[in-house]
Amino acid sequence: MNIKKSILLFLICFSCTSNKNETLGKLIIIKGEIQNLKDSTIVVLKKFGGVKIDSAFVFNQKFKLFYKNKSDQGGLFYLNLKTKKDSTLYGTDLWLEKDNLVINGDVRKKEIIKVINNKTNTILRSYRNVPLKYDSQMEKLFTSQMNQKKREQIFNVFMDSIKKDQLNFLFKNSNNSFSLDEFFRFNDHLSKDSLSIFYNNLNNNLKESVNGVLLKKHISTERIKIGQTFKDFEARNINGDLVKLSDYKGKIIVLDFWAYWCKWCHVQNEKEFSYLNKKYKDDIVIISYSLDEKMEVWKKSISKSSYQWVNLSNLKGMKDPIAFQYGVSLLPHSFLINKEGKLIKQFIGYKKDSIIEKEIMKLINKTEQK
Repeated sequence: MNIKKSILLFLICFSCTSNKNETLGKLIIIKGEIQNLKDSTIVVLKKFGGVKIDSAFVFNQKFKLFYKNKSDQGGLFYLNLKTKKDSTLYGTDLWLEKDNLVINGDVRKKEIIKVINNKTNTILRSYRNVPLKYDSQMEKLFTSQMNQKKREQIFNVFMDSIKKDQLNFLFKNSNNSFSLDEFFRFNDHLSKDSLSIFYNNLNNNLKESVNGVLLKKHISTERIKIGQTFKDFEARNINGDLVKLSDYKGKIIVLDFWAYWCKWCHVQNEKEFSYLNKKYKDDIVIISYSLDEKMEVWKKSISKSSYQWVNLSNLKGMKDPIAFQYGVSLLPHSFLINKEGKLIKQFIGYKKDSIIEKEIMKLINKTEQK
């Protein structure tokens, strides 16, 4: 065995992340044997959303990765195979929970690469394949000569059909941790009866899991509508102090839901909210409610961008019951609340022409006329 292969063997046996201490949390091992993978191919495991967990080099078409799960909660991860020049050869998502995983396949036939003997990951792959039946129709749509408006209308019909098929799949395959987690992408558009049906299909372990308890809370939550008085909530500021939305009643409030990973949220914060906060500081209060999950990420985001207004969070991510109560599923999502505490308007997404400012001016003018 030459020196180069000896080094590669050492690297694959001792994955690039050094911390393999098994005393804290359950150590999960991901073994891979993928045909036609060249030695020195880099394999990277990331938490879905970008946080790197581990990496390794391929040797003799094999690799090994490690992940320490410090809770009983499963999660979505991303596996990436790439060359030394950072060119991606293959990527897929995985569900990691308690069991070790084995990945087999052939890099020349990427469609056959899969996790073997793991029910949850088999369900995950089947779910990801749901939209494939629309591929040929979508291809015809985008190569057609029809005008842009008509194409967008047909595309939206396809997307609605895909979402419906995905939701039906989750209901038929509900009793697993991935389906429960994915269900939160849809539950803000569903009735309480539908949420209850899904919840009742879960086994006791899933009902008692973090996501199961959260889904039960969503079922009992009354969702707010435009024209109603705001639903009060309590969250912590960056210093850890508890703050209530009602603390600001009597002022015009811009309540914005955002997150660190949302590009357009940062654009809106820097371009629009910074401007509004400066121009109308005596008339309004801006409250940015973060849907991040990590304190350090939230702090870094605020300090980097210098958002000089009220910043709150409970660090519960997109599944936050407060976000559910306000019907938030896409970011950024803002609400304008008048001095009486009534929700006047909502704004989903960011547009350069400040629609929010026009509505703020209407409320200010009404106040001055009284």
